Amino acid sequence: MNKQTFQSRVNRKAKQFDENIILTIDYKSIDKRDTYGFYLTNRTTKNNPMQLPDIGNFVDVYPDYFALDSEPGLFNKTKNTCICFFKEEQYIDKIDGLNNAIKYKDITLLKYYKKRYSGVKFFAPIDYSLNGDFDKETLLHNLKRQCLDFLWFTFEMNGICFPIMTYGNEESLSWCFEHIMIGSNVIVSLKMVMTGPERIMFLKALKVLVDTRKPKALLIYTVANRDSTIKMLDYAIQKGVRIIEIPNTLMIRNRGDK
Repeated sequence: MNKQTFQSRVNRKAKQFDENIILTIDYKSIDKRDTYGFYLTNRTTKNNPMQLPDIGNFVDVYPDYFALDSEPGLFNKTKNTCICFFKEEQYIDKIDGLNNAIKYKDITLLKYYKKRYSGVKFFAPIDYSLNGDFDKETLLHNLKRQCLDFLWFTFEMNGICFPIMTYGNEESLSWCFEHIMIGSNVIVSLKMVMTGPERIMFLKALKVLVDTRKPKALLIYTVANRDSTIKMLDYAIQKGVRIIEIPNTLMIRNRGDK
């Protein structure tokens, strides 16, 4: 994409935000050389082997609906709707996407996203690893971007953000959850893991997450029936972890719920 095309896309988004949107963070005072998001990551600790920002969530009030980022009409369906991004990343991980806006402190785009998500209380960071078994460096980079989103939703949107369960291959299980604080609530997506090798890998990952992070509760994004969902989470249930299924559009449609 050339500079002119990019600017055209930004200009289209610029027309969709209110000039009066007030940003919480003083982006203009941040060192222009910071294109890594240190202005956010320095607000938390990095007490894990990969030096990722430590993130966690310990609230007792939980979302009651998951709205995908592609469903803006449902962002405020309930007072406790949570926005999530469990969709192919080419739809959300774009040159004018949220993460680039955060890293490059693009005021126009940041105001656009702040308006887009205004009034929302709960957030899940973007899962940048939906499309496969990445190498270690790519997964680490994706987790860092995920942490930046988490911190932006927290400090700019004053939202309540939940870590999400993200992993790569089996080797990654030794480190990919270490930045999630012990005892945190965690969002777990069952999308594309119900069968085949993906199911086997998910069950291994879930065991590691439960054993090492000892989550307070798992907030489940699923479109499968309840019996299949519960079977996937059997290990966590046996360990006494609280399981909370959060309704979403496809789950309601597939189950015939009203």
